[in-house]
Amino acid sequence: MPAARAILAETARMFDLGGRTARAAYLWFLFAATCAFAVGIALCIRLLPSESIATGIYVLTAIFYLPVTAAGVRRLHDVGESGTLMLDPLKPAIGFFIVMTLIWLWMSMTSSGTLTLLMAVMFFTKPLVAVVAVIALFVIVLTLMFFSHTMGLLLLPPQPGPNKYGPNPNEVPL
Repeated sequence: MPAARAILAETARMFDLGGRTARAAYLWFLFAATCAFAVGIALCIRLLPSESIATGIYVLTAIFYLPVTAAGVRRLHDVGESGTLMLDPLKPAIGFFIVMTLIWLWMSMTSSGTLTLLMAVMFFTKPLVAVVAVIALFVIVLTLMFFSHTMGLLLLPPQPGPNKYGPNPNEVPL
């Protein structure tokens, strides 16, 4: 399938989580979406005031997240895997956020937590920053591990013939 046709076909299905997507069509769509995302970030940096750039990039990320995820879900269906694997790279970050929220709640709502926070800030600032940095690095490594597993599945050849998610897109006449 030519690149432009694959990109247009995947763009037309950008909110469709069902069915299957061929590997070449997925990679062309991912390439086009990445290029468009990069242009969008450049425009945010160029056109928005400096205090609004981060918000613009967050909005842009939210806009691009669903179409790229939907294409990934269809691609995982093509290799016979569940589309929920597209959420795997988010697990470490969500776990980190939950743990940090619980620690913050404990420190802000109990007297022992407040005392611990004050002692840490007064006497152990550098070790505290070092511990948080190591934990954040660990979360990044875990995220990359989950991402590499999912990306490996996205690059596998399709299951031959139809599977429970639909017919093989390489065998369906256009």
